[in-house]
Amino acid sequence: MASHLAEFFKRVQLLLAGQVRVTQLDVGGVEMLCGLDVSYSGEEGAAAAVLWSRAKKQVVETVTFRGEVPFPYIPGLLYAREAPLMLAAIKQLTTRPQLLLVDGHGLAHPRRAGLASIVGLLADTPSVGVAKSLLYGETRVEGGVEYLEAGGERVGVVLRGRGGRRYYVSVGHMVDVESLLRLVDSMGGDLLVPLQEAHGVSKSVLKSC
Repeated sequence: MASHLAEFFKRVQLLLAGQVRVTQLDVGGVEMLCGLDVSYSGEEGAAAAVLWSRAKKQVVETVTFRGEVPFPYIPGLLYAREAPLMLAAIKQLTTRPQLLLVDGHGLAHPRRAGLASIVGLLADTPSVGVAKSLLYGETRVEGGVEYLEAGGERVGVVLRGRGGRRYYVSVGHMVDVESLLRLVDSMGGDLLVPLQEAHGVSKSVLKSC
């Protein structure tokens, strides 16, 4: 990937970051959550959008989208590689989710607009990033809560999964940290289920070809 193309996508990312909104989410009104993940096989990617009912605690719809991935993996520019596939999958859902759970970062990004923020912005849907590793920022414990901070701003929380594994849950779009706390408190480990399901589906789609 030529350096001028990478620089172009960084500038686009900064422009999009200026449109990302941090607002309070009506957590009680979130019934349908959509887990989004992408798996790869060579130059092909498969995005899975898994709609999960909070009340029923089960998957109610699953869609996938497969396509060529011309953009390479570059740390910090995951959105250029995965956002087009995720957005194409979201469009196929018959029911609109109230919250997108994206396998990636939100505001916990050096340009304050990771994959989760950009997908939420372009889908015009509240979004949250859930990542297994820390790309940018640091964690700080306060009042029994492990917060995620980036650029001096509190942007998320750390959620403990099975076996104590850490998940970095960050504000994406149209969500704030207080909303994240309420979401984690009310759902706990269930918050990870839609993403885990999406990961399994995206993997299985590629294996079936």
